[in-house]
Amino acid sequence: MILYPDSYLFSEENQLELNGQLIHHQHAWLLQIGDEELDLMFENGWRRAGNVFYRYSYDTHEDIASDGQPMQVLPLRIPVAEFTLTKSQAKIWRKNADFSWNLVSGRPSETHHELFLLHRERFERNAPDSIFDFITTTHESLPTRGLLLDVYDGDKLIASSLIDHTPKSMSSIYAMFHPDYGAYSLGVHTMLLEIYAARQLGVTFYYPGFAHHEPSFYDYKKRFNGLQWLDWRDAMDWLPYERLKGRTEKE
Repeated sequence: MILYPDSYLFSEENQLELNGQLIHHQHAWLLQIGDEELDLMFENGWRRAGNVFYRYSYDTHEDIASDGQPMQVLPLRIPVAEFTLTKSQAKIWRKNADFSWNLVSGRPSETHHELFLLHRERFERNAPDSIFDFITTTHESLPTRGLLLDVYDGDKLIASSLIDHTPKSMSSIYAMFHPDYGAYSLGVHTMLLEIYAARQLGVTFYYPGFAHHEPSFYDYKKRFNGLQWLDWRDAMDWLPYERLKGRTEKE
């Protein structure tokens, strides 16, 4: 992997043992990264929060781990050309058809910060402090070329996604929505809009973040057609993801 020597600090791959499970994790601090290098990092299972890029094999956060047991992390991606709507996603798309949206390069406004404060009320524990837990104050240009995907009900901002973008990849960093719109499945809706935008831009891969092998509140990400997952500690091949056991949806 080629990176600029004056703009990064990589850790060695670290290991720790928790409740009998060996956990691998690695992080990097990057001031700036080019499109080709960012594509390589996505392809190898990396995510980012601000200037910190990271990947780890098991989740140990107290609000996520099941009965204190680490949960296997599944980096996810969707080849954009292979995506099709499920029946439930098509229903969400139709239900939200009157909402407008746009995709812009820029940094969050005061309205975005107000939406974030409303969104974080849904967290009972470990609520994030700020949008800048996830992006930098120079989101539009450093360390990547960041985008904002905003959803409006009339003039009211009701959802927003923070996104990384290259000509080849689109990666969702963080999504937030207004709590008054819980009935509209805006978390899924913003993902559908991101995939639609990626297709319009000619992007090859959409990265929705990660889920867990075990059931968790990220399971909605595992219900998308064309989904692939990566075990970056093993063969480094992206593999088709089978639907949640016992759940199927017609395309």
